[in-house]
Amino acid sequence: MGNSEAGHARLRRAFIGAFSDTATKEVHAPVIEKYVHLWIGQFKAMIEKNGKENGGTSAEPAETWTNTTATVDMISWLNFLTFDISGDLSFGESFGSTARGEPHAWVDIANGYGKGIALIASLNYFVAPLQKLLRFVMPASVRRKMAYHQNWTAQKVRKRLEFKKDRADFMGAVLKYNNQPVKTKEEKVSIQELELNMATFIFAGSETTSSALAVVLFELLKAPDILKRVQDEVRSAFEREKDIDVARCSKLEYLSAVINEGIRIGPPSVIGVPRVVKGHGEEVCGKWVPGGTYLAVNQYAAFHATANFTDPSKFQPERFLTPDADAKTSNDNLAVFQPFLVGRHTCIGQKFAWAEMRLVLARLLFAFDISRAETNSATVNVGDWGEQKTFIFWEKEPLHVSLKKRVS
Repeated sequence: MGNSEAGHARLRRAFIGAFSDTATKEVHAPVIEKYVHLWIGQFKAMIEKNGKENGGTSAEPAETWTNTTATVDMISWLNFLTFDISGDLSFGESFGSTARGEPHAWVDIANGYGKGIALIASLNYFVAPLQKLLRFVMPASVRRKMAYHQNWTAQKVRKRLEFKKDRADFMGAVLKYNNQPVKTKEEKVSIQELELNMATFIFAGSETTSSALAVVLFELLKAPDILKRVQDEVRSAFEREKDIDVARCSKLEYLSAVINEGIRIGPPSVIGVPRVVKGHGEEVCGKWVPGGTYLAVNQYAAFHATANFTDPSKFQPERFLTPDADAKTSNDNLAVFQPFLVGRHTCIGQKFAWAEMRLVLARLLFAFDISRAETNSATVNVGDWGEQKTFIFWEKEPLHVSLKKRVS
């Protein structure tokens, strides 16, 4: 967001109001809960439909069909959900993907946009004019998807600006910032800046959350003991499904540990935002680095290094429990684990992301018994999350999950 530290700081001030504790509790939570409820309802409807097709009757409630399952590709459905939530809070309307059970055209091209971001970031390392020339080497399909993404976002931004009533969403926070009488023209966020930043904003916020949820489920499906423990925590914390909300989910300690461990195994943004060493150079991690050098933290490598974590490839949520009474990983250096970055570049949406992740998993684990679905597709045979390709963001293979109405 912005081409300089000063520009970044100005844009951060404009957006920060959308991610306060008050905004998360009063604005975000109801929207998140609405779409997660719809998401869960879609899965229940699939089970009911399959139950009827397998001999059930409309007189029998779906709750009695304990042997009926529905198989879904969680990668797709998580994208439907997170993009719908972000769409609502960004532009005042969702993409409709969750309700339809299929991707909106904009959501469908999102991965191409993410790959484009990675390619452009790589090209920026080259000096002009080679930098500009190399952009034409990018695949035409990727360039088209990026252009579509940017144009569609610009249209949505302008439509949102026509709202007559104030709305306390992401763009509403920027408009409130702009309307402060003390703001000069230079301090305010222009429409062009809003269009450019919202294109990245909505993609990055949705894609990273869906990726985090995907890797958590990927690991849980390989670890039945851990799956049972987190499921027991959720089901013992709530008597009724309608009692599960954003606020109450924040108290689920083991669920939070499971999410942290999933993010450690497969950080949504594999490589951190690069920084440039200033002046003639500086000492970094005991090594002299010349000025002008680009530096970035490879989160995947850092989170999988034996110097930082004991058995780093093992999915072990206990390492994040406090107090760490039952952990077997006393040598873990948890200070290394900074998936939302640190300092002035800390992700301003992390509270929002946590609210989404906890609620999605709690509702899913409360309502269904889940297992890895057997399919004939060769694309589901990924044994390790890190085997998948990444262009800053993961190019995720399908994750087919079997959902069965929970057995009390």
